[in-house]
Amino acid sequence: MKKQEDFIICRCENIYMSEIDEILRQGADNARELKLKSRAGMGFCASRTCGPFIEALTQDHEEAPTYINLKAQPPIRTVSIEDFIKEDAHD
Repeated sequence: MKKQEDFIICRCENIYMSEIDEILRQGADNARELKLKSRAGMGFCASRTCGPFIEALTQDHEEAPTYINLKAQPPIRTVSIEDFIKEDAHD
């Protein structure tokens, strides 16, 4: 059961702050590791909502330039007109 003061960090994957705290206590020290262990940032929005918070929480914005920050991508993919025409032909 979640505590009343607990709040959701990642709405897409339903990850709470208490889960993030536990992963940090277990030794995760950067946003990438936190993302991989919690699945925060792996949902539909591709970390556009929770990514900046996780990076700030782990202070990755202060890391050396060799660190790769979380990558945000659009949640949609392009579909060609040709693909639509093929679908209509099958109906």
